[in-house]
Amino acid sequence: MIVFLTLLVGVVTVSYLYLRHKLNYWQDRGIPCLPPSLLYGNLDSVGQKVHNTINIQLVYENFKIGHKVCGFYLLQTPRLIILDLDLIKNIMIKDFNNFVDRGVYNNAEVDPLSGHLFAIEGDKWRNLRTKLSSTFTSGKMKMMYPIIQSYSQGLVDLVERLSTNDRNGFDIKNVCTRFTADVIGSCGFGLECGALKDENSEMLRMGEFFDIRDPLVRFNFFFVNIFPNFAKRFNMKITPKFIIDFFMPMIRQTYDYRMNNDVNRNDFMSLLIQIIKNGKLNDDEGVSTGSMTFNELAAQAFLFFVAGFETSSTTMTFALYELAYRKEIQDKLRKEVIEIEKRHNGEITYEAIAEMTYLDQIVNETLRIYTPIGQLFRTCINDYTIPDTNIVINSGMSVIIPIHAIHHDSRYFYDPEVFNPDRFSNEELRKRPQCSFLPFGDGPRNCIGMRFGQMQVKLGIATMIKNFEFSFDENTTYPLWMDTRNIVVTAMHPIRLIAKKI
Repeated sequence: MIVFLTLLVGVVTVSYLYLRHKLNYWQDRGIPCLPPSLLYGNLDSVGQKVHNTINIQLVYENFKIGHKVCGFYLLQTPRLIILDLDLIKNIMIKDFNNFVDRGVYNNAEVDPLSGHLFAIEGDKWRNLRTKLSSTFTSGKMKMMYPIIQSYSQGLVDLVERLSTNDRNGFDIKNVCTRFTADVIGSCGFGLECGALKDENSEMLRMGEFFDIRDPLVRFNFFFVNIFPNFAKRFNMKITPKFIIDFFMPMIRQTYDYRMNNDVNRNDFMSLLIQIIKNGKLNDDEGVSTGSMTFNELAAQAFLFFVAGFETSSTTMTFALYELAYRKEIQDKLRKEVIEIEKRHNGEITYEAIAEMTYLDQIVNETLRIYTPIGQLFRTCINDYTIPDTNIVINSGMSVIIPIHAIHHDSRYFYDPEVFNPDRFSNEELRKRPQCSFLPFGDGPRNCIGMRFGQMQVKLGIATMIKNFEFSFDENTTYPLWMDTRNIVVTAMHPIRLIAKKI
């Protein structure tokens, strides 16, 4: 027993000293940092008390004046938070080749759906980005627009049905999610999901992928991203099994049918199949950039679902929430929608959406306050000296770009917690420095699907505002409590709105 206790004390002591040494990483380098806890580092009980986006914002607020960077500990792993906009510009644009990778876990050999454009690295990313860039041009978005527009009447019918059945309000997030599920199912996979008609649609169930409140899904997600080398060594997957079992056969069936029957449709799946067949799109006059494998196609189709489903429905939800609270803004938007629609033969066409400048300002302000993904990550691939300092970012270090914190910084956005679309007028835009608004990132690795996401969000909002006047249910509060357990910014409780048909 004495020998056992002696060994136990020795192990505990050595472990403690090792952890303390790791948690002195930034202090030893003279980088400012808040005191970390032994187990959680600078995380607040692993995000249980406040969302990790807010954790990073609190650190940012402590050091944003007079510092270009500050330290942060993700558990015991050091990360560097970038505070200076010029340095952010360097990382994302000017010196991008030194910060190409996001450091997101992927293991395409055992988890094909993880090998998508968002996660892959280095030359693999460059090659795939080149192949996919032409699938998200404005011309291709205009081509897909009629598919999205075909679901607008179903959206109106759903809101009208819910308003009739429950005059005390309905869950607006549920409505927006059903709309984006149908749009993504059709544009991404050529499927009629029927989510607007049936809330038990299979595509909606797949949205559970984003609900990492499930302890096992949550643990796996964070573990493989914090310990990627260990996870790869043991062939761990980041994609839950039920997602793989749903998407891989579905994509294979659609792919085989279109290949065997030479089916072409104005959607994302057909564009990917063109790349597999020709190494480029049919209407692309350039040289072939190389073909794709089926697994690569499946991963990109899955990314289309991931990127367009939850973030778009969340943005629509928060925009309608703010419009319901601020009637004068809602009325101003409705006036713009109706006036522009009249100039386009009574339809909300692709060109009409492009003319709705106030709608664009509202969507941008929603993305500023409720940025779906509150921080970006980049991995330094070569030692990098921060300009005008002697600070070196070592190769392999992950840096954090605190988007949410920047979007709520009063130096760039006066009274930042107030929803004010006028911040995005042309006059105000000219006043702000570059990289102060980054909902889609910036530089070569910005969000490739930005145009598509904005298109479906704007059409959804314009359609609903044209047809309904929104107000708060008696149980809906302002401001909102946010769910601390989710990656995407999400309300803790359902947002219930009342819709009055116009």
